[in-house]
Amino acid sequence: MDLSAIAILDHHCHAIMRPGQPLYGDAFRRFFAETTDPLMPPHIRHTLFYRRMLRDVAALFGCPNDEDALLALRAATPPEQYARRLFDAGNFRALLIDTGYRSPESYEPAELGALIGRPAATIIRLETLMEELIGASATFGQVEDALRAEVRAARERGVVGLKSIAAYRGGLHVQPRTFDEAAAAFPALKELARRYGRVRLSDRAVLDYLLRAALEEAAALALPVQFHVAFGDDDADLRSANPLQLRALLADPLFRRVPFVLLHCYPYVREAGYLAALYAHVFIDVSLAVPLTAHGCAAAFSQALELAPISKLLFATDAHSVPELFYAGALHGRQGLGQVLGQLVGDGILSAADAADAAEAILWRNAAALYGIAV
Repeated sequence: MDLSAIAILDHHCHAIMRPGQPLYGDAFRRFFAETTDPLMPPHIRHTLFYRRMLRDVAALFGCPNDEDALLALRAATPPEQYARRLFDAGNFRALLIDTGYRSPESYEPAELGALIGRPAATIIRLETLMEELIGASATFGQVEDALRAEVRAARERGVVGLKSIAAYRGGLHVQPRTFDEAAAAFPALKELARRYGRVRLSDRAVLDYLLRAALEEAAALALPVQFHVAFGDDDADLRSANPLQLRALLADPLFRRVPFVLLHCYPYVREAGYLAALYAHVFIDVSLAVPLTAHGCAAAFSQALELAPISKLLFATDAHSVPELFYAGALHGRQGLGQVLGQLVGDGILSAADAADAAEAILWRNAAALYGIAV
């Protein structure tokens, strides 16, 4: 199925960087893999995804299918014009930006929206907010109060969702903690913040307590909360990032009004699909598998749909930093989803009309309804 005419609501991505020095060689390649190993970039050029991305972007701009030729064209083209061409070709409807992964060179969501001519709404990363509040607060009670107030005010400030990276901070098994447990760890965190100007929150008593507090406030608003699940950079341990580790939170009556959105899920796509089939408030995507696994994104869509209702599957690229990732995610993701839906029609599982409706639901309608986006 050709899905190129259906505009995408990318419900999980990050901002690109403002124009700077032209990127060449390893400095460019590093954006196209999750590794932080400084010796990996020479190998990235040999991944199927990178080769496919080069071919497709080169074809879009009409230049030779060659890394040097594409990077020369990139350097010679006004950056805003280059980025806008890629976003236009990707046919995006809107972007939901996780602002927790960014650098001083990143565009703000409103700036990015203006650059690409499409709405760009904000997702707040909870751990980043917690770290800021620890640095700014005198007591742990003040941290909790400020966190709850921030979540309560989220919708009023135009924030459409929250995100947790607990998977990167010890895993997804979020346990109930007492105020006293968390407060006892606060002085050490406060001292780190004072000494170094910020703190990386990895103390699980504090993180678990504050995360559950944020979820309580999100439940009152039915505010979607994204969770990083499974595949990511080498700071995450896949063994503790299996979405099944979230079962206690998902089954907790306190949080039944929280729409949980499980991001990435690869290689635990079937497990995530199972959870989406069990719980009405669980949604999933296969971002990062779209586009980094190259031809594997079709398998990820297929596995997700083995159990998950069509109404529970969202589309995202998790693209960041450079616009090529957005274009590749849109192009490869549409192709993979179209391949799966076409196969389901060929196998007599879906009618052509059902498959067309499923494509629109997955590419934008499900996310628009979940996050309350009018597009």
